[in-house]
Amino acid sequence: MKNVRLYFKKTGDARFISHLDTVRFITRLIRRAGIPVWYTEGFNPHLYITFALPLSLGFESEYEIADIRLVDDSLPLSSVCKKLNENSTPSFLFFRAEEPIHKLTDLCFADFSVWFEDKNLVSPLTEFLLSEEITVEKKTKKGEFKSVDIKPDIKRFSVSAEDGTVLYITLPAGPNKNINPELLINKFLSDRGIDCYYKIIRNALLDYNLFLLK
Repeated sequence: MKNVRLYFKKTGDARFISHLDTVRFITRLIRRAGIPVWYTEGFNPHLYITFALPLSLGFESEYEIADIRLVDDSLPLSSVCKKLNENSTPSFLFFRAEEPIHKLTDLCFADFSVWFEDKNLVSPLTEFLLSEEITVEKKTKKGEFKSVDIKPDIKRFSVSAEDGTVLYITLPAGPNKNINPELLINKFLSDRGIDCYYKIIRNALLDYNLFLLK
C-alpha cells in the first residue's frame, strides 16, 4: 500500500462547487478512472481521501491537495494524473501525483492573488494594508461575531497594476489558524466606499517556513 498525494487545479466554473461536492466529484472520478485505491474497513467502507484545506465557495485555486492510498504499488504515479484527467473536466486539472513529504498538519499559510477590476486601487489598497490596525468582524466556532485585528496575521503582501489591480498576499491557513482573504477585501471596500468586482485565487499551500506543502 502506498500513500499518494494528488495536486490539482480548481478553476473556472468549478469555483461555484462546494467542498462537499468537490469531495464527491473527485471520489467518483477516481472510481471512474479505475485507480486502485484503498477503502476504509468496517460496516460502511468508503474510499479513503483526505484534503489539505477546503476551498471557499467562489474561489479558484492553482494548488489543491488530496491524499489517497494505492493498493497496487506497481502502478506508475506518472499514469495517475493521466487517468484522472482523461475522465475529468477542464475545471479540475490534475498536474502531479507523488508520495507526500509533509504531513497535512504542517500546513500553516496560503498564498492568494486577488484581482480587482478597478485599476486605480494600488495606492489606496497599499495604504490600507500598511495601516497599524485592521479590525474585522470574524465569526467564531460558536457562530458568534467578535472584533479581531488581523493586521498581525498578514505575513507578506504586494500590490501592482496588472490589467486592473492585483494583490498578492500570504495569510495563515490550516488546522491552527485560518484567515479568509475576503475579510480583508470586504473591510477595504467597505471603508473606502468602493463597489468593484474582484476574483480570488489560492496560488499555493505553504508550511511554517513558507515552503510549498508537498
